[in-house]
Amino acid sequence: MTNDLLDRKLERSFNLLDSDGSGVIDATDIIALGSRLLTALAEPADSPRADSVMNGIANFWQDLFTELDIDRDGKVTPEEYKAGMTRLYAQGGPAYDRSFRPMMQALLTIADTDGDGRISLEEFHRAQVAFDTELSPADTETLFRRIDANGDGTLTVDELLDAVREYYTGTDEDAPGNLLFGEI
Repeated sequence: MTNDLLDRKLERSFNLLDSDGSGVIDATDIIALGSRLLTALAEPADSPRADSVMNGIANFWQDLFTELDIDRDGKVTPEEYKAGMTRLYAQGGPAYDRSFRPMMQALLTIADTDGDGRISLEEFHRAQVAFDTELSPADTETLFRRIDANGDGTLTVDELLDAVREYYTGTDEDAPGNLLFGEI
């Protein structure tokens, strides 16, 4: 069961994933997401880090796609996406940790351009650009500060996972993760 906030967040994330605007998500959209991320972070497509990200995104998509593409036509419709995401992640349980943690680790690897194991505000903003969130630098900074649970000025995989979990499962209007992909 979803509520209006969760419905809006799922619609927003679906539209971000549907990079070609076709009204469905397929493998082409997921490859485009990975490519946008590599471009935004100036990572060469043939680097080991790029391979890690593209593999993480592909594995995430394969796992998710298996669950969401109910009619097995190779495409996920908005209805399939909403029903599947709600079913899989409503409680934020094992399916969430199995599919999101490896993807977030891959994203952290590529977004962490200085290799210190954490995401700085600048790195976070460049990654947000790849997701085409339309967040201004000021909005990105506000979101970053809200997600930075320990206030150390950097983000860890766990802090990012908490924000993503809030986005995909939370119904609290004030949760920091709600703004992960821009205003809803």
